[in-house]
Amino acid sequence: MTSHQPRHNNVTGYQLHPDVVWIARPDGSAHLMHMSANVCAIDADATALLTSIIEVGPERSAAGLAARYDIDEAEAREQVQDFITGLREQKLIQPLKHRKFSREKARESVARALVPGVIRLIDLVTWNSRGKVRGLLWTAGWAVAQFGWATAVRVWERVYPQPVAGTSTSVERLEAIDHGVRQAASRSLIGLECKERSLVCLALARESGIPAQLIVGVAHDPMQGHVWVEAGGRVIGDDPEHCRSFEPVARYG
Repeated sequence: MTSHQPRHNNVTGYQLHPDVVWIARPDGSAHLMHMSANVCAIDADATALLTSIIEVGPERSAAGLAARYDIDEAEAREQVQDFITGLREQKLIQPLKHRKFSREKARESVARALVPGVIRLIDLVTWNSRGKVRGLLWTAGWAVAQFGWATAVRVWERVYPQPVAGTSTSVERLEAIDHGVRQAASRSLIGLECKERSLVCLALARESGIPAQLIVGVAHDPMQGHVWVEAGGRVIGDDPEHCRSFEPVARYG
């Protein structure tokens, strides 16, 4: 579940990183999943503390911690600051007035310039659908490895925006995309996984005028992630039974 995500107010100093998904658990704990990096599991006490930091700010959170555990406020502030520092190092939270470092901005700008250019080149040099699928799979793998999953998805969605609602869905076209992407991925020698397959399925469906969503799911105990695409009421490029074993936590489009 992704419900009960804390909401910041005007006095808070921190928020979740925009690429992080908050996955609440029934026992009050949570998983914080960074779309381009790691998953951090925090227990119920840490979840409550993080919720407080986001909703009322570090100072009031430290005061509440001191009162709850009957400790000195200075010690509580130190504990809260250590907790914040650890989460920031993992890029799970950031200040509300966060400014991207020049390196982050440059990386995003390079991705926005290069990825669309490579995709246009593939359209020019490929002569059939199989060649295009292979080219897009390679591009997706390169983009994810070079720029990270979250950035790759943002750029991909700029190149392949969601078609206008109400566009007709072609069952035959979706079947062709499903078969073509699975076959090309299975024959690839570069270790393509669900991320690459899903990006290509998303591109081909939307390019065909078919609305499609990219879905990120998780399974617990052990924690595992998976990505797939749904279009026309069906999963494409993946095994529907396998996808059903994951709980959707984020949707693009």
